[in-house]
Amino acid sequence: MSFPELSPTAAHAQLAQFRVIDVREEHEFHGPLGFVTGSELVPLSTLAQQADKLAGAGPLLLVCRSGRRSGKACEDLQALGVEDVTNLAGGMIAWNRSGLPCSRSEPKTRAELRDGIISWLAQVGPLTEEAARQMVRERFARQDLPYDTPTLGALEELIEFVANLLGEVDPPDLDLSLASFRSSLAVL
Repeated sequence: MSFPELSPTAAHAQLAQFRVIDVREEHEFHGPLGFVTGSELVPLSTLAQQADKLAGAGPLLLVCRSGRRSGKACEDLQALGVEDVTNLAGGMIAWNRSGLPCSRSEPKTRAELRDGIISWLAQVGPLTEEAARQMVRERFARQDLPYDTPTLGALEELIEFVANLLGEVDPPDLDLSLASFRSSLAVL
């Protein structure tokens, strides 16, 4: 099956014509890349159960982090009889790189920011979320930094640690995500 794709700029110009469906997981939707304003979160893992609600709802623009999962979502929906699907090429990484407006769920506490950094680290790095959380706990303990109520300094150190740790892996959203974490830290 094939489906159309739009660049972020083209999708933004036509946004009013689409029902925007973001197929990432909730922690990603509320994570550092933000989300297309007005989009609906329907994780890929629940898409088949939601297909009836999406059928006949007009043209759908499917979004994810990089465009891969949303492409899979387009294929899955087509297989379930939902034909009017379009993929956002490059996902939210490309959307952000294009400088297009998006909404963000800013962390309300330093602990929320810590947890967001850990979730992102587990998503793009080689660790499970549990292993990433344990690694951060141990790192904080070795440096005598508070884990449960992290200080600004502890979070600054965590962001730098993650930057260095993932520098060799170089996920495509490393610079975008680190900038988002630093921006969130500045307002906390």
